[in-house]
Amino acid sequence: MRPIRIRKSRRIGVAMPYAVLWAALCLLIAGAGEARAAVFVDQVRYWTAPDHTRIVLDLSGPARYEVRRVGDPERIAVNVPGARFRGTAKIPVGDGVIERIRRNALRSRAQVVLDLESAREYRHFVLKAAAGRPDRIVIDVFRGSQRPAGEAATVEAAPAPEPKPQTAPFTVVIDPGHGGMDPGAIRNGVREKDVVLKIARELAAIFDDRPGYRAVLTRKGDYFVSLADRVKFAKREGGDMFLSIHANTNRKRTLKGMEVYFLSLKGATDREARELADKENASDLVGLMPEDHRGDEVLSILMDLRMSRVLDNSSRLAEQILGAARRSDVVGGRKVKQAGFQVLKSLAMPSALVETAYLSNSSDRELLSSASGRRRLAQVIADGVFIHRGDEVIAAGERTWSRVYRVERGDTLWELARDHGTTITEIRERNGLKSSGLLVGQKLKLPQ
Repeated sequence: MRPIRIRKSRRIGVAMPYAVLWAALCLLIAGAGEARAAVFVDQVRYWTAPDHTRIVLDLSGPARYEVRRVGDPERIAVNVPGARFRGTAKIPVGDGVIERIRRNALRSRAQVVLDLESAREYRHFVLKAAAGRPDRIVIDVFRGSQRPAGEAATVEAAPAPEPKPQTAPFTVVIDPGHGGMDPGAIRNGVREKDVVLKIARELAAIFDDRPGYRAVLTRKGDYFVSLADRVKFAKREGGDMFLSIHANTNRKRTLKGMEVYFLSLKGATDREARELADKENASDLVGLMPEDHRGDEVLSILMDLRMSRVLDNSSRLAEQILGAARRSDVVGGRKVKQAGFQVLKSLAMPSALVETAYLSNSSDRELLSSASGRRRLAQVIADGVFIHRGDEVIAAGERTWSRVYRVERGDTLWELARDHGTTITEIRERNGLKSSGLLVGQKLKLPQ
């Protein structure tokens, strides 16, 4: 009997029956390993800030990733090896930094591509799952040409709290000054605490009627609320912005118009600002108890690295509100000032104190005393907030587009839209622009 010869495979060098078994086993192991290791990109979301746009990839588990800059036109590609998407629809952004976000389901990886409006600096980092939140990959693309001083290209810890999901409303905390035993200024029988509450209610109604916004009042009636309680309320409500509403007075009855304040860590910008801050901070008026003056708590907040960004954002907010006043036919815009207001010190959110008009001036007092005047003042403040956030100003359609503007180096559509109370889309449509790119010397029609 002749022995049975087992023919060997030249390709893999093992006996054929064993080769088949071995290949099947390898495929089985690989498939099982892939099933175990599969990570899903559950959601891709973004959030636009004044100085950067943040993109967040929510993952079903920890994963490796790489970020690279891709050629012309300028793009940033985020690759997550072995990952898959829950959905692959494009995400339009159009905020002057990122044009859109694309999700590419490739064979070996999930790829997120950020189509940029122009070349931008960026950084990226990971956040591990914690407190009910998933593993995340975060990319910050900066609006300016340079990354903020001291920022590394890649960091492994969160530099700031993660923004709210895109579906959450933007919460504006509106703080009517004074109330109850503290009437504020009184001129010709008109009390500050009464008019600012009515303006605050009008302002809240404007925000509540606007999709994506939510307004909350620190007081809804004529009762006293300490500054400490106002701050606690803003934090408890998860405020994204804080607006304290007041009415001004001065010995000079000719002074009129709106002034907007934001926090100063160095001191008041002038004598009037210092006197106003001293009045608002006085214990007998605001009801602060001794334990509310704990310097170590305030110092720890002011030493937080995020505070510099909060102050910068607050400065821009103040400028936008005052700019809206100057462009309106409602009230004149006087100055943006700084002072050490206690109610603004402990708030890690953009904050401003708005002195709507002068009770000591007869024409301003008439504006504050009438329902239509208060409604128009509230709209001015709201317009400033909308411009600050890059949203469309409701009254913009009533303005004429007769101003001819020559584009300067560094101009972007986002900044022009913000500064002129309109939107990127409207500027492009009015000027027949096919893209968001601008050329130095180019002429644009803008609203007056």
